[in-house]
Amino acid sequence: MEATVILPILKKKLAFLSGGKDRRSGLILTIPLCLEQTNMDELSVTLDYLLSIPSEKCKARGFTVIVDGRKSQWNVVKTVVLILCIGFLIQF
Repeated sequence: MEATVILPILKKKLAFLSGGKDRRSGLILTIPLCLEQTNMDELSVTLDYLLSIPSEKCKARGFTVIVDGRKSQWNVVKTVVLILCIGFLIQF
């Protein structure tokens, strides 16, 4: 998948790789949820794209995911966490 294809979705900044790493050198993925209803399909496309960027060596170290739901509703936060858990179970 190329960034130019999903550029309008990426501009919404639904999720991002900050460039930071956790204690075990895993990449940090941040999902800042806001008051507007988050489109789960667009979030899924964004996550698929962002998780395809790192090398296999980096992916092997894993990711730390920060879901910032301070500006969102609990049901949206819960849905995003469930999507992340299901995605994790499907991949492994």
